[in-house]
Amino acid sequence: MRNFCLCLMLVLPGCDWFLDRALNRPDTTITLPPPPPERLTPPVFAVVDGNRLIAEMADGSQCVGLSGQVIPGAGWSGTLAECPYPYRYQVSLAAGAPTGAIPLNPVTGPILPAEEGDIPFRPIAEVRITDSSGVVFRFESQDGF
Repeated sequence: MRNFCLCLMLVLPGCDWFLDRALNRPDTTITLPPPPPERLTPPVFAVVDGNRLIAEMADGSQCVGLSGQVIPGAGWSGTLAECPYPYRYQVSLAAGAPTGAIPLNPVTGPILPAEEGDIPFRPIAEVRITDSSGVVFRFESQDGF
């Protein structure tokens, strides 16, 4: 092609513009966002530590969910970061919850109503993590009131 263009250069003015564009193309690489994970990985452990949630996944990776400001008696929500699983999460803290690390245990099975006369257990911290297919994983503190 170069020989053809050299021949054209002798005949056609402006062929140098064509050579410059065709043979010296600028790098036009497009950066795509990372693909979603190949499979869904469930969270297996969670800790609320001050204004952040740390969730450990079944494959060993750790995800973080940060809060701007923790409001006792409320909580925060967002999307897990620093890992390949952009799952949604919700953190609920009871009023008077400690400011240090609160380990959370997974909760399996349905939430059953308290029997008549029983006082229901209320954890000081509760986390719900929802994967990309809509499955909700619950974690709550062992301590409560």
